[in-house]
Formats: sequence, structure tokens, C-alpha cells
Amino acid sequence: MRLLDRYLLAEWAKVFTLCLLALGGIQVLSVLYNYAPDFLAWDSDVITVLEFLALRSFGGVHLLVPISLLLSVIYVLGSLNRNSELAAIRAAGVGMWRLTAPLWAVGFVSAALLAFAGAFLVPDAMEAERELLEREQFRALRSQGVVAATAGNAEFVSFENARARRLWLIARLGVTAGQAFEVTVHGFDPSGREVRTITARFAEFKESGGRWRWTFRDGRDLRFDSATGSLVAQPKFTVLTPEEFDEDPEVMVLSAKDPDRLSFREVSRYVEHAGERGTAHQSAYVMRYHTILSAPAVCLVVIAVAIPFSVTGERVSPMVGVAKTFGLFLGFYFLSSVCRAYGESGAIPPVLAAWLPATLVAIWALPRLRAVD
Repeated sequence: MRLLDRYLLAEWAKVFTLCLLALGGIQVLSVLYNYAPDFLAWDSDVITVLEFLALRSFGGVHLLVPISLLLSVIYVLGSLNRNSELAAIRAAGVGMWRLTAPLWAVGFVSAALLAFAGAFLVPDAMEAERELLEREQFRALRSQGVVAATAGNAEFVSFENARARRLWLIARLGVTAGQAFEVTVHGFDPSGREVRTITARFAEFKESGGRWRWTFRDGRDLRFDSATGSLVAQPKFTVLTPEEFDEDPEVMVLSAKDPDRLSFREVSRYVEHAGERGTAHQSAYVMRYHTILSAPAVCLVVIAVAIPFSVTGERVSPMVGVAKTFGLFLGFYFLSSVCRAYGESGAIPPVLAAWLPATLVAIWALPRLRAVD
């Protein structure tokens, strides 16, 4: 590694560390402000609060790392430009691509680390954080003499299995007990026309041989003519066990949770089981899945945006470039929010909505990168 590369990386590392610590501190204060009333109401101890803050901070690295990377790259290159170091380096015959090669390497390493953390480490942190909150809430309810629901249970569950073309409506689902109450299952043909509806007051489920089996009790099995939609049969049953019904009740419980609070492991399990096409409710989970997959690419996008703004223009304070590019970065997240809203509503495919912002910014930045070289 050349002396110039070591110098550039050393300057970048100092600014990146300061940005990461500062932004992380702001995030911790924000989280503490939002959750302090809850922990005080639950009478939680200090160790529990500190554990929660650590888990939440680790779960937010997908936001902290790109922003810190953006600010640090802009500041370092802006400082070189302002102090005429950049002009001296260019006069020595070093091209812009070669000069910024260490920063691109940092971007690729950051993207790889974010991808690894998002797939393995962050899911554990998010699931542990949610379990901690549920544990503290249940403990507080029990101390007040209130009967708390068991974790893993859900009420008013609506789950669409787009792969099997079935829509489940369940009043109360208990994964631990293996029971569901007031169950209605709508079945559709490939054209989306309803052909079967099962209603049951009670259902049992258990896993056998790696496959879930459902047994419905005390209900009706309604059959419809797909062409006319008219009811052709509605026999009553005492026990009904359809062989094709293999939905995972644990995935159904996930459908009752906020997709933004699900880890990559959980949301990928949901998408794998239910498919990527369905209602707007299901599109929110698919959008969450592809948003996590596309997050590492933002590390490269911010570098592509930062370089042209840092090395062009007058030799002013590096903070001027930081302010300009940070505004552009906010515009990027505004674009991401708009695409996310359309993706979650199902107006555009979630996979397109997740990757479109990074793709558009890359198309905008590449000509400017070639120009500064």
C-alpha cells in the first residue's frame, strides 16, 4: 500500500469514527427518550435498559454506516481540495480513480460487512430486542395481577398464501397450544375466483415430518362454481383434514407484526412461505425483504455521490461540501421513501421499488465521476 493510500485511509478512519460515534450517540438518546416512559412504567432495572439500547444501536447500523461513510468521504476529500493537496496529487499524475481507490475499497468492504451483519448478526439483535420488550411488558402485567397472553400468540390474524392461493382469517391463534379459533380459509383458482371456503369454530395444527398439518373441527366446507360464483355445496363436517393445507402458524403470527420490526431471517421466511405476490398487506413484507437486500448497495452509492461534490468547485470549507451532499443524501432517502410507499401499497413491484433509488442515483453519479477524472 502506497504512502498516499495510508494517509488517505488514516484521515478517513478518524472522521468516520467520530461520525459513527456522534450519530450513534444521537440515536441512543432518541431511543432512550422514546422508550424511557415504558421502562419506568414496567419498573425495569438499569441493566435491562442498557441491554435494550445496545441491541437497538446494533440493529441500526444499516443507517449509521452509510451516513457516516458519506460525511467522512466528503470531509476528507474536501480537506484535500481546500488545502491544495488534491491539486498537488493530480499534478503528480495520479488520476482521480487511483486516488479514490482506497475509499472505493472501504465502500466495498462496508457493503460486504453490512450484508453479512444484515443476514446473520442484526436478525439476532432485533429478535432479542423484541423478546426483551415482550418479557418486560409481560412481567409488569403479571406483577399487576393481569393475565398476559403467551408470546407467539396473535389475535385477528389475516394471512395470504399467494403460492397456494389461500387467504386465512383467524380470530385467535395460539402457536404454543397448537390451536386456532374461528377460522375461515378462502381458496381461489389461478384467475382469482373463489372456489372453496372452509369455516370452522376450532382448528388444531401440528408439525409432522417437517410439514404442518391442519385439522378443522365443527364447520362447513363451501364449494363454488368458478364460472358463475354460485354456491354448489356446503356440507357440514365434524372433522376435516385437508392434505394440501400446510401453512406454517409461526409465519402467520409474523403477519400480525409490523414488518419494520421483523429481522431479515423472519421476513425472508415469510416471503419464502407466502410468496412475493399478493395484497398490499403482503407487499409490505416483500418490500421489507428487498429493502434489506439492497441496503449494502447504498455504501457504494454514497461514495459515487460524494466524490464529484468534494473535488469540484472553489476551495471552501469542507463543511460546505458536507452540507451540499448531505442535502442530496436526504433527497435520496426522500426518493426511497416515495418508492417504498408505492412498493408497500403494491402499486409497483416491491423488488423494483427497493432497488430503483440506488439505480437512479448511480445513473446520475456515473457521468459526473467520469467528468472529474
